[in-house]
Amino acid sequence: MFARLHAKIIEIFSQRSPATIVSFSLVFLILLAWVDRITGDYSLIVLYLVPVSLVAWFVSKPSGILFCFLSVALRIAADESLSSFSFDHSMLHYWNNLIEFLFLLIMSLLFSALRKNLENEKKLASRDPLTGAMNRRSFFDLAEYEINRSRRYGIPFTVAYIDLDNFKEINDRLGHKIGDQLLVSVVSTFRENIRSTDILARFGGDEFVILLPETHGQAAAGFMNKMHNQLNLSMQQNKWPVGFSIGAATYLHAPDSADQAIHQADELMYKVKHSGKNGLLHEEIGEETNG
Repeated sequence: MFARLHAKIIEIFSQRSPATIVSFSLVFLILLAWVDRITGDYSLIVLYLVPVSLVAWFVSKPSGILFCFLSVALRIAADESLSSFSFDHSMLHYWNNLIEFLFLLIMSLLFSALRKNLENEKKLASRDPLTGAMNRRSFFDLAEYEINRSRRYGIPFTVAYIDLDNFKEINDRLGHKIGDQLLVSVVSTFRENIRSTDILARFGGDEFVILLPETHGQAAAGFMNKMHNQLNLSMQQNKWPVGFSIGAATYLHAPDSADQAIHQADELMYKVKHSGKNGLLHEEIGEETNG
């Protein structure tokens, strides 16, 4: 029951903007203070944890800390409004206020830390640990979304399959440490040239895939030619005898699946491999051109 309730809360509030969550939490906080004033000296501190935890989890750690201060301030204000006939403001009373504040603060920090850890774990699960590029599984999730969007709105997209030529020789001659440095350098070159909306993934030891949303044939060919030149330049600067066989397929009409889209680009890449390596072959579906 509690697991379902937690999942429902996450589902509801994860779809709301930070401003909406802050507004809701502030109204809830004021309502609690009003109830606090009516009920008198009955601690509702556990209920104050609700708005504090919401803001700490869904907005930010500083916002959660701010709501800790607001919660205790409103508690004190409610107490003060009844002080003439209900409360003896002794040191013990203010000590209780301090303990309540520390309770809220600790819980707020715990919620913020838990959210950060979950986000880090999710990020690590979707990324290649060496290069930081997206892994195969995460790529397919995003690629399916982009393909469905392309199908719905009739917009083109491009998939490029990149395989490193002679990479095994680098590992054999120079060692795996240099091989790892090379892969990190390749991903760095990719990131320097792709857009924030493009999707980059490492598919295997020396294979990478890039999906370029809303990219037609001419733009894709120009981009991949530039990318190919930048990759070769990077290898020359480091004196690494590695080339890049690239197959790129531009789809004017979305295929049935991401797997089908990647398969076409993979076949084009293998044509490059069989024709001498270190080249680019781009095909706009229905019309094939050499890049």
